[in-house]
Amino acid sequence: MRRVVFLLPLLFAGCSCQPDPVAQVAPPAAQPTADAAPTPVADAPAGDALVAVPLPELSAVAPGATDEASTVHEYVVSLLGSDRRASDAYWSGGTTGPRPDDAVLRAIPGLRNLRVKTRASIARDNKQPSQLLEVPVNIRAMTGEGTLVFEGWYRLQPRPDASGWEIQSASLQPALQ
Repeated sequence: MRRVVFLLPLLFAGCSCQPDPVAQVAPPAAQPTADAAPTPVADAPAGDALVAVPLPELSAVAPGATDEASTVHEYVVSLLGSDRRASDAYWSGGTTGPRPDDAVLRAIPGLRNLRVKTRASIARDNKQPSQLLEVPVNIRAMTGEGTLVFEGWYRLQPRPDASGWEIQSASLQPALQ
């Protein structure tokens, strides 16, 4: 018990070594008057001032090409038309194969309207710039009999000539409304 009583004053003495927070507050800067000239800073570099230069955004496709989310939007809208060759052109190689990855969406009878919401694309490789992007989607398909909702993703890769994005694969599942 005597040791505790002996150590107690040392604890309080240790607290007095902390800096005073009031002393650390800088005084407010003096407001320049209208006739006062600005004073040059002693450490300022001579000549041109340094400016932050934005880094160019890396992209696997040509500048001005349609971005990946817009490519998915355009593709889904093309599914409303009767010309399947137009929608197939969005796929790698210009064809979907015998059973498209999004066959459930392409086979809806009486399709009247499609709405697609995309979220931020996700890089699915370690390359810089990425050569494989996944675009998460929510699709609402309206028919004469009701509304169907699908969730999933489309994976896109750059076209061989880097003129834009093409669909490599897709995954869509029915979702509850």
